[in-house]
Amino acid sequence: MDVLILSIFAIVVVLSFLEDYMPAWQKMVLLISIGITLICISTFKPLTTADAANYETYFYYNDDIFIEEVTEPTFIYLSRLCLSLGFGITVLFFTYALLAIPLKLMMLWKMTPFVFSSMIVYVGIYFPLHDVVQIRCGVAVALLYLAIIPLEKRQYLLTTILFVLAILFHYSSVAFLPILLMGNMKIGKYWKWVLGAAIPICLLLYIANFSAFSLIPKSLIEGKLDMYKEISDAGVWEPYVLYKQITFLAEFALLYLFIFYYDTIEKHCIYAHILIKVLALEMGYLILFSEIEVLGNRLHELFGMYNVLAFTQCMYFIKPRYAVRIGLTVFSLAYYLSQMLNEVYFH
Repeated sequence: MDVLILSIFAIVVVLSFLEDYMPAWQKMVLLISIGITLICISTFKPLTTADAANYETYFYYNDDIFIEEVTEPTFIYLSRLCLSLGFGITVLFFTYALLAIPLKLMMLWKMTPFVFSSMIVYVGIYFPLHDVVQIRCGVAVALLYLAIIPLEKRQYLLTTILFVLAILFHYSSVAFLPILLMGNMKIGKYWKWVLGAAIPICLLLYIANFSAFSLIPKSLIEGKLDMYKEISDAGVWEPYVLYKQITFLAEFALLYLFIFYYDTIEKHCIYAHILIKVLALEMGYLILFSEIEVLGNRLHELFGMYNVLAFTQCMYFIKPRYAVRIGLTVFSLAYYLSQMLNEVYFH
C-alpha cells in the first residue's frame, strides 16, 4: 500500500508543476481520477493497516457496552446497518471514504487555484492519516473543512449544523468550538500580536508542566478521555519530543510567515483570517495536551485540511512558485517516510 500511495504522491508532484498551464477541464478529470484511486485505497486497505483491526472489532461487536461508550453513534449505527444488510467491514470502509474524500477534493477545487500543489500535502500527510487510518476522524475533518465557507459568510446556523455533524462522527471535533466562536473576527495589529505570542506562551506553560487535560469537562466524553489516559499511561504512544515533530516545526514557521505576510495573503484568500487562527490553535492543542499524547495529537491533526490550504498560500509571497512546490514535496515526503520507517522498525 505504501508503494501505491507514494506512486500517487509522485503523480501529484508532477501535476503540481504543470497545473499553471493546464485547462480547468483537464485538472478536473485528473482530480476525479485521483479521487477514485484514493477511495479504492481507503476501501481495500489490508486489515494489517494501523487501526483497521480495531475497526473490525468495533464493527462486529458494536453492541458491546465499552464499544458503545467510546465510539461515536454514527459508527455504531452505520455498522448495524451494514450488518443488517449482510455487508462486511469493507462496505463500511467504502462508506467513510465516499463521505470524506470527494468532499475534501471538492473543497480544494473551490478554495485554491493550486489544487495539485495542495494535494502534495494531502496525499503525503493527511490522506494516510485520516482516510486510511482514522476514518471516523476523516469524515469529521471533511465536515469541519466544509464549515469554513458558511463561517466566512457569517452563516452561523449552517456552520453550527456542520459542527454538530462532525462531533457525531468524531468527538474530538469539539476542539473546533473556538474557531466557531472567534474564527470570523478580522485580523488587525492586536490580533497579530496575540497570535504571535500564543505559541511562546504555550511553550512556557509546557515547560512549567501545565496540562490542559484538567480543564476538559470529563462528564461529556468520559469514556473516551479515560481510554486516551490509559493508552498514555501504558506507554503505547511515544512521549512528545517537540523538535522532532516535523509538522509542528513547519506549522510554526508558517504561522509567523502568515503574520508577516498577512496583508498579501488576505488579498488572494478570503479565508486567511480563519486559517491563521487555526494554525495557532492546533499548535496550542499539541503543546497544552502533551500530558496525553494521543489526545494532543488527535486535536492537532483535526485541522490538517486547513493546513493543506494554508501551505499553498506561500505561493503568493515566495517566488518562484516552483520553490514552494519543491519545499512542500520535501516536507511531505520526509513526513511520510519517517512515519513509514517508524511503523516498520519501532512497532
